[in-house]
This record gives sequence, C-alpha cells and structure tokens, in this order.
Amino acid sequence: MTVAVAFLQPGWADWEAGAVLALLREHLKVQIEIATPTGDPETSIGGILAAADYRFDDPVLSDADLFILIGSDAWSEGEAPAVTALLRQAFADGKPVAGICAGTTALARAGLFEGRKHTSNGKDWLEGVVPGYAGSEHYVDTTKAVTDGKVVSASGLAPVTFAAAVARLVAPEAEEMIAGYEAMFAREFS
Repeated sequence: MTVAVAFLQPGWADWEAGAVLALLREHLKVQIEIATPTGDPETSIGGILAAADYRFDDPVLSDADLFILIGSDAWSEGEAPAVTALLRQAFADGKPVAGICAGTTALARAGLFEGRKHTSNGKDWLEGVVPGYAGSEHYVDTTKAVTDGKVVSASGLAPVTFAAAVARLVAPEAEEMIAGYEAMFAREFS
C-alpha cells in the first residue's frame, strides 16, 4: 500500500489539502498520515482541527512513499530543517514530493527546483520568501500545477490540478479516472 505523509503547519489551507488527500485516499486507496511541527493537532484556516500521526522530525517518516506539503503562512516564516533533510533524501530515493502554495517554499529551500520547471504563488513572491533559490530561472507562470519528474508544485489557487498531478505520480494507470476528476471540477468554470 502507498503511504503519503501530509505536512500541516498551523493555519494550513484546508481547500488545498481537501482535494489531494480525498482523491488519494478515496479513489487510489493511499494511506494518509499527518505530520505537524510538534506532533500536536493543528488547526486550518477554516477551523478544522487535524490530528497528527507524527512530528516533523520523526525518523519513521522516511519510510513513506509520497510527501505532500500543504500551504500555510508558517512555511514562509523560515526553514524546517527536519523537513528539508527529509525532502532531499526522499527526492534522492526517487520518491515523489509535492508542494502547494507556501508549501513550495520548503521545496525551494531543499533545492528541489534546481534544473526543474516549477510554479508557486508567483515568481517574485517565491524569490522574496526564499531569496536566491536554485532553479528560479525555471519558474513557470501558470494557473495549474506543474510536474517535472517526481516534483509537483502549484499555487494555492490550483488545488484540483495539484491533486490530479500528485495522483498521476502515484497511479499513472488510473489516468482515465484522474482526467474525469479534473473534468468534473472544471465544469464549475465552463
């Protein structure tokens, strides 16, 4: 069974977590585990209290198959060294990593955008939070998630394409279902 760890900071963005975690768990049968900075529950922007399975520096996290960083202003406040080390190791091991909104700052700090297409909440914003990050010349200004290899990034305004991009890395054989998921949500804007 695939195990995904979602990293939630205080004030995590519930609309960003909802799409990806529900798609993975309900449709792809991925086991979802939650990590927070201290292992204590964290409350979302909308007031949802999420129980934690682990703290950010728990060594067992390295056993997971997929790492997802959900946006929160807390990511912009500085580096989480245990997360940086874990992301670098996961990437070196060929495991997918994904960040949305301010969660992309952790990917930038870990150096995962070097030589890779990526996106975030705006190039100037990302450079302002992580000055001089490696790979800034590969920034893609888009409203949708960007995948390059096993790294997925998205702005906070792209939770559905982010969810679909992550799902494609986990279960490429489920393309028809994933495309249907995207199309279902796209109908709201047609």
